[in-house]
Amino acid sequence: MANQTGGFGLRMTMALGNTPATQGQSQYKIKSGLGLAIFKNNPVSIQDGSGDQGYLQDASFATLDDTGAGGATFNNSTTNSPLVGVFNGAFYINSTTSKPTWANSVAASTTFGTDYNTGSDDGLGFVNDNPQQEYVIKADAAVTQAMYGDAGYNINSFTATNAKDGQSTATLDIGGGAASTNMFKLVRGADDPDNNDYTAVNSNVIVSIARASSLYN
Repeated sequence: MANQTGGFGLRMTMALGNTPATQGQSQYKIKSGLGLAIFKNNPVSIQDGSGDQGYLQDASFATLDDTGAGGATFNNSTTNSPLVGVFNGAFYINSTTSKPTWANSVAASTTFGTDYNTGSDDGLGFVNDNPQQEYVIKADAAVTQAMYGDAGYNINSFTATNAKDGQSTATLDIGGGAASTNMFKLVRGADDPDNNDYTAVNSNVIVSIARASSLYN
């Protein structure tokens, strides 16, 4: 059976060591009027001094809010911000209706209203930031046995038009793999009966954030 098509970014599965994942997530601030959108199931990082320092950014774009490289050109040996985890939605005050809003994504240039409980006009992003977390993602090419445990892989660079209902459609950049400076380690196949033809495009595989690419390792 052919693999199913369509990327979905990074979906949480077990934790390293095949232990149950807590599915826990932490809150990070999102800058009102952010330059680039942030989408569910995309990797995220914290902006450095070249942008709005300390605020969350989507790391799947080729060029990020803090001017660093993301997506397929991410490189942990340069000044690019390391990953904190994978985005799982946002909360903010709608500046037009003043209503609390929960969403899969935050569009570029979204201006938040003031949260009268805190006095802040920042948004909040929920991030799966356990450095031991594993994720399922689609590979964009055939996966060979020799690739498991390999040095590293990035996701393919993403644009806002690629998203579906506020969620990522990103895939793993197999062709650009085998670099120690990349985002993810390829751990094993996901053993999904509908997506386990590893000789073809779109198989489901399991990855974890590479130690050198994680802010918390």
